[in-house]
Amino acid sequence: MKTKHNPPRLANLILSLFLKGREGIEKLGDLEEGFWIKTKKDGLTKAKLWYWLQTILAIPVCIKNSFTWGGIMFKNYIKIALRNIKKYKAYSTINILGLAIGMACCILILVWVQNELSYNNFHENEENLYRITLNVDGSAGENSPWVLLSYLKKDYPEIEKGSWYYNTEINVKYNNSNFNETIAMVEPEFLDMFTFPFVFGDQATAISNLNSVVISERIALKYFGDSNPIGKVLHLNNSTDLTVTAVMENVPINSDMQFDLIARPEIFLPKERFEMWRVDCPTYVQLTAGTNYIETTEKIKDTIIKYINHPLQWTIGLQPLKEIHLYSLNGTNPITYVYISIGLALLILIIACINFMNLSTARSALRAKEIGMRKVIGAKKSDVIKQFFSESIILSFLALIISLFFVYLLLPVLNEITETQLSLSLFNNLPMILVLILIALITGIISGIYPSLYLSSFQPAQIMKNAFSKSGRGKFLRSGLIIFQFTVATILIISTSIILKQMNYIRSKDIGLNRDNIVTIVMNNELIEKYEIVKQRLTNEKDIINVTSASSLPVRVGGTQGVYWEGLSLAEAKMFSFINADFDYFKTFGMKISTGRSFSKDHPTDIESFIINETAQKMMGFKNPIGQNIWAGKEGKIIGVVKDFHANSLHDEIQPAVFMMEYPVPKRDLFIKINGSNIPATLKLIERTISKISPDFVFSYSFLDEQFDLMYKRESNLQKLLEYFTGLAIFISCLGLIGLASFIIERKTKEIAIRKVLGAETLSVMGTLSKEFILLVIAANIIALPAAYYLMKKWIESFAYRTEIGITVFASSTLIVLFIAIFTISYQILIAANKNPAQSLKQE
Repeated sequence: MKTKHNPPRLANLILSLFLKGREGIEKLGDLEEGFWIKTKKDGLTKAKLWYWLQTILAIPVCIKNSFTWGGIMFKNYIKIALRNIKKYKAYSTINILGLAIGMACCILILVWVQNELSYNNFHENEENLYRITLNVDGSAGENSPWVLLSYLKKDYPEIEKGSWYYNTEINVKYNNSNFNETIAMVEPEFLDMFTFPFVFGDQATAISNLNSVVISERIALKYFGDSNPIGKVLHLNNSTDLTVTAVMENVPINSDMQFDLIARPEIFLPKERFEMWRVDCPTYVQLTAGTNYIETTEKIKDTIIKYINHPLQWTIGLQPLKEIHLYSLNGTNPITYVYISIGLALLILIIACINFMNLSTARSALRAKEIGMRKVIGAKKSDVIKQFFSESIILSFLALIISLFFVYLLLPVLNEITETQLSLSLFNNLPMILVLILIALITGIISGIYPSLYLSSFQPAQIMKNAFSKSGRGKFLRSGLIIFQFTVATILIISTSIILKQMNYIRSKDIGLNRDNIVTIVMNNELIEKYEIVKQRLTNEKDIINVTSASSLPVRVGGTQGVYWEGLSLAEAKMFSFINADFDYFKTFGMKISTGRSFSKDHPTDIESFIINETAQKMMGFKNPIGQNIWAGKEGKIIGVVKDFHANSLHDEIQPAVFMMEYPVPKRDLFIKINGSNIPATLKLIERTISKISPDFVFSYSFLDEQFDLMYKRESNLQKLLEYFTGLAIFISCLGLIGLASFIIERKTKEIAIRKVLGAETLSVMGTLSKEFILLVIAANIIALPAAYYLMKKWIESFAYRTEIGITVFASSTLIVLFIAIFTISYQILIAANKNPAQSLKQE
């Protein structure tokens, strides 16, 4: 009795995977003869061994044949793709150019996103590092009291290490070299907590001595050239000599901490500074491995209440180091802009893919006979799908090559917009190469998925009868895709317009002070000591209007002070922003005193007095605050009330503020109001005057309005990115519209000619042809308007002070999109409408 035993399932699976096509099927038939055992007498064990032996021997043959078949087919696909590119040059150019621009935008944004996500991730202890935050009345700040760190380390074993991080600019002098550099004043444990590798020197003892300083490689080269810097002495701030004990690698650009020198703060700051509860220094801690930071936060939150007599409504928090760059303590999280950028990249790439789909399905009639003939001679639907997928992927890889040219061309522009140093290096960068290949593959698959399925569904009989062209399925899809493209374009235009409107509102809003033509200079110790001389000499110059000094910029007030007054107990003290200010402070910035008076040299007791803002007056509940006693680090009387001004970003509400003249915090910022008639000459005058008073001072300045703009750097960058990429999105959409309009007009050549013969005017023909496109753009606007309103309402609500969105933005954006669409297709329609009908009918 003859029996058949099925081959092992593994063999069947392998054969089904690798053997395709006529040659493969024949080979499978040959191999099957060897798999069957015709008699039972050989025994089951022997039969199984024979099956497996046959299967193992068959696998190499299967693989060889499959690769041979695949190589031949793929070669044919390339030939067909190149032949079609050559035959349909205009359509191919639009497809490849659209895909290339879309991919270039996607790559550029992903390079920027990769850089943003990489911040601070090079620290070995990243998972256990946290910044102390101070929460006051529901608002969190990055600064904390100096004295807090010692109590945290003493009371909580979970806190393994800790350090201050006081970053400031300092004057550095060595022989004939004299520059302003950025220094980080830290505890010795800072070097163990954070990963800033050393080139020379012992990391464990580098700053154990108060008179030691660690410098970066950049500083070492700048000051000492090729000589050994270890043991050399730097003169800092015209008052302190520090010995170089180590050289570290340059701080990576993807670090939120940026500095070139490391030293101990005790050598620069007065001893009482470290015993104060004044809030002006970031503090970092390292938790022991495995510690739950949320539980630790709960433990430490009331530490301040524990050690001082009044809570001041302060609670302590922990912010993970890995979240600092992308998650702000107040206002809009920077991660939001990363998400927006990723969404923007994907949308632009999808728009480019839509162009491909639109043009491919629109050209279906031109390739119908090709598909019909292939099916007649035996091609399966799967063969046609593979062919069109292959063509799509080939075009995608061609677009990738072109897109890389655009990327390298546009990277400097992106760096200028984002103020970064981004680069795209493909050499020895396998992950980036894989990402680019993946982008090309995904783009090719997305672009080709519908055309391949749509075109492969044509039946030979329908093609010969031309029945397939009567189906509205392809037209419906093309219309839907155009609507999607212009919906995205409209949303981008509206978003850009609203962001621009808000930024203009910020720049033009009366913030309660005049920030124009005010030069700001950070003084060294010598200038602080000789401030009165500096002020007198500068005010004698005709181009200088006013001179004053303070402990911080009026647009970026960072210090806070606990304040209480009569009727309020010590335990109920409120947190106020505070500024240690000089005479002429309010006059220099054009601030208005609403009640009382400003500080005056005619009143010697003013050094013990206070001026508050209107928000503080409302909080205190004083109808007439003049003469009222308050306590703000010291006891004194209120002598004036200044009108409210924005001491911080417009993201935040105006906070109560108190001004004083005498406080341990130095008035390090010098403010010079100039007339602005000849700014370069005035700056040189200021430099000459200051250099005579402090010869070692390195003159460095900024303008107050520049400092103000820095607070909105991310919003400004987002605006610029949207402007560029909105333009590119519209350009890509218009490319698709041009190609589609050209194709539709070509299909309607006979219809246009007949209309012209029957007496239709050129304007009438143009209206008929453009009506379809205008209706699609109107439909896109109907969808885009509510979507854009919802998205931008969420964004603009992150500002405490904001412009009204208004209907004008939506109306103007709609008109812009309509104009762009009409302008894009009008030239082609005009040519078609003016064409000689006799010539068109003759060609038909």
